[in-house]
Amino acid sequence: MFSSKAFWALTTIAIAAVLLYRSTVEWTDPKRPSPESIAFITGGEGPYWQAAIDGATAAADERGIRLVVHQPKNSEDVAEQMQILSVVSSSDVGAVAISPVEPERQAPLITQIGVTKPIVTFDSDAAKSGRHGYIGTSNFSAGLVAGTLVKSAIPEGGEIAVLMANKTKENLIERQGGIRTRIAESPNPEESPTDRRYKILGFFTDEGDDAACEKQIRDLVDGHPDLACVVTLNSRQGPVVMRTLEDLGATERVKLIAFDTSDAILDGIEAGTVYAAVAQDPYKYGYEAISMLDSLCRGDERQLPMVGRGAVHFSVEPLRQGDVEAFRKRTESRHPVSKG
Repeated sequence: MFSSKAFWALTTIAIAAVLLYRSTVEWTDPKRPSPESIAFITGGEGPYWQAAIDGATAAADERGIRLVVHQPKNSEDVAEQMQILSVVSSSDVGAVAISPVEPERQAPLITQIGVTKPIVTFDSDAAKSGRHGYIGTSNFSAGLVAGTLVKSAIPEGGEIAVLMANKTKENLIERQGGIRTRIAESPNPEESPTDRRYKILGFFTDEGDDAACEKQIRDLVDGHPDLACVVTLNSRQGPVVMRTLEDLGATERVKLIAFDTSDAILDGIEAGTVYAAVAQDPYKYGYEAISMLDSLCRGDERQLPMVGRGAVHFSVEPLRQGDVEAFRKRTESRHPVSKG
């Protein structure tokens, strides 16, 4: 006859084996199949969005899912994106990923879609909507990184101009807050509560218009002789500002801090016409958005965080001249090659 200790030891082993088997079966044999198709809606066209599409395509191919890509022809055009979202809402796709241009206006439709199928945001969030998750960076932290780069670029201080597409996207609002916070931080709080060396001239919007962006930077350079640094918060703006500063012969006088890492910006950093960039990982955003949607469609919610309403944040990275070569090698190791 077994002793009491032996009985309980065998019972414990049996229970552990059952739990291990159940967890293995649940993981490898989901309750529902993967969706046949997923809609992927960007905020526009260009290298940054192509990198996100590359990541989403890689994840979809691995899972045998058909990816239906929608790119607004006009960057940051909420009307065009709303039309795309309306069409997608009544289509037979199994899930939706979107980078919302104007989250407050789009929140009701995002919530409506979320009633019948999983929907996640990427790159920029719509936190007040009924979306099921968000994939991107902590944009306030990204703004802090940009502010740190400004202080490194112009340590003696000066006037700063910040360019952004609009004042409605959550990622731009949060980046703006991070930059304000870091620029205002005093190096000597006992002497002054703020850093008096720096002055932010303003946060200037162009509504996704490259010509308007170029005009703004020309006006700022001509009208503000003490302008020392420009920060671009959108991927599209960096190359426009870089070319304009080169045309004006102002690259030595005005330092450029750009968001995102198009080939043009990386070339500019290596050439010294761009001081630094804040590197995100749009490829990863696209990949993880599809991964999360696939899990949700299969009834597996373990990929969603327990806190943060399903938000998954990835860090940004400051890129200076000595960092570009290694960064290029990392991005080129992906297949297909990402140019974001």
